[in-house]
Amino acid sequence: MILPMLLLSFWTYAQTAQVKGVVNDEGGSPMPGVNVVVKGTTNGLITDTNGQYLISADSKSTLSFSFIGYKTQEILVSNQKQINVKLVPDNFQVDEVVVIGYGTQKKSDVTGAVSSVRSESLQNLATSDAAAALQGKAAGVQVLSNSGAPGQGASIRVRGYSSNSGSIGPLLIVDGLKVDNIQYLDPSMIESMEILKDAASAAIYGAQAGNGVVLITTKSGGKGKSSISYDMSYISQSLARKAEIFRAADFIAYKKMSGVLTDATLTGYKYDGTDTDWFDAVFAPSISQQHTITFQGGNNQGHYFTSLNYTNDDGIVKGDKDVYKRITAQINADYNIKEWLQIGTNNSIEKWDTKSVSQMSQYGSLMNCVMQMDPLTPVYYSSPDEFAAGTKQAYDQGKNVLKDPTNGLYYATSRYVIDNNGNPLLQRDRTQASNGGINVRGVIYGNLKPVKGLVVTSRLGYRMAQSSAHSFSAPYYATSQAKSDDYSISANANTSYYYQWENFANYDLTLGKHNIAAMGGMSYSEDNNDNVSASASGPDILTGYASNFLYLNYVKSNMVSTTTNGVTTSSEKTVKSFGNEPGK
Repeated sequence: MILPMLLLSFWTYAQTAQVKGVVNDEGGSPMPGVNVVVKGTTNGLITDTNGQYLISADSKSTLSFSFIGYKTQEILVSNQKQINVKLVPDNFQVDEVVVIGYGTQKKSDVTGAVSSVRSESLQNLATSDAAAALQGKAAGVQVLSNSGAPGQGASIRVRGYSSNSGSIGPLLIVDGLKVDNIQYLDPSMIESMEILKDAASAAIYGAQAGNGVVLITTKSGGKGKSSISYDMSYISQSLARKAEIFRAADFIAYKKMSGVLTDATLTGYKYDGTDTDWFDAVFAPSISQQHTITFQGGNNQGHYFTSLNYTNDDGIVKGDKDVYKRITAQINADYNIKEWLQIGTNNSIEKWDTKSVSQMSQYGSLMNCVMQMDPLTPVYYSSPDEFAAGTKQAYDQGKNVLKDPTNGLYYATSRYVIDNNGNPLLQRDRTQASNGGINVRGVIYGNLKPVKGLVVTSRLGYRMAQSSAHSFSAPYYATSQAKSDDYSISANANTSYYYQWENFANYDLTLGKHNIAAMGGMSYSEDNNDNVSASASGPDILTGYASNFLYLNYVKSNMVSTTTNGVTTSSEKTVKSFGNEPGK
């Protein structure tokens, strides 16, 4: 009796509740735009125009309240339902140095809209995606997750949307290198993130910065004794919410009211009281694991930082069809050859693989099937005699009604709703698809300091990427809509390389109460892409259908089918100069 009581007490103590409150400044005025985050998670929001917030958190959680220029406050929720906070200015932050374009500047001297996020705010987060780590950390910055599939990175929006270009996301710069995404960066590798939010701050990058700029600096290692650290995390993930859809009793009542279903019909279909929860049939709690080992150290001559990160995210769809695996190595080092000459390099090597289920298609989408499949239908049929009339007719005509390879049972289709996408587990398994690749990114730089206050930098940045995708699906029949008479096979390979060479100078000299600063330089970049794709479809397209034949080189040369081949290449070169006038 004692053990259930203890478990009940623990559940009561840790259950999630709504916490609300108001955030004021030291003068008692409401503060809009304050970041309110459940520490260690991506659950966060910003206060409204009246400084108010409402957030879900359990009693063991800690709420973090942060705003640029103010000290961060952390408060344990405990049994509190309302937590009011007063933030006080952080005088230290006004002297904080932030990255601005091709140089640095004291935050107190910055006139544009800039948000800064330090490494301390990015530790112990339940995410391996650097973009998702920004959630709730910077005012005016939205982090959107368009998909819950493993390996799908979050999208960043800075102060809404702009239509100045085809891209609506901000320009992403990592250690001075323009990158196409920051998903490969584990948050533990990041030293700081600066978000340039207005035209004045981002002007140095031109039109491509119309949606803001995210500047990321990775860690370089600290002075002192060398250290080795190992971090491990196991994150439990599950479907957060379920749509409120009919269960069996409500479904039957609704169909009877509509005149579609009667007791005689149910008897004729041999309805046996089945009440399938398709969310439970398709989704299950899963584990995302991360392992990171880091070597770092440094002295007056230089620093080094090396990190190896492994991520294995098994998605919440049952089975092994939604998995994301990634190995990333970050290698950073700098060395002072002379007092006036420093060289360094920052490099990242990424190997990734992913599998995913259909999400967006009109017919065949897994979630559409979950939402449309009626609860009167079981997950499996053991015999064709249990099929719906249309499916049984197709089966008798020789159509391929698929079985689950793990148990040999037929994927059940509805007798009560004809115009649907079929069994969601069938849609999960009918296609074998994989995607993977290797990315190498990095910069090599040198800093020359010929006279006091002057730093001349030459920097070569590069990106090299190779990826490939394969897909195979067999003919199948589920319903009059969810069906295919053809085999289909496709493959895609993409190779790209990008490099940029930049030379610029920063002059910063303090004379008494006056400060003179100027910057100027040039940049050349070249972006090249080469893509090859091929596909084939038809009723009989391969010389064999065992797993070792599921490749395009086994396509029959004399088949009656549709075959497509495509080769696309592109190259883009850019030369630009930039600078600002001396200020004081």
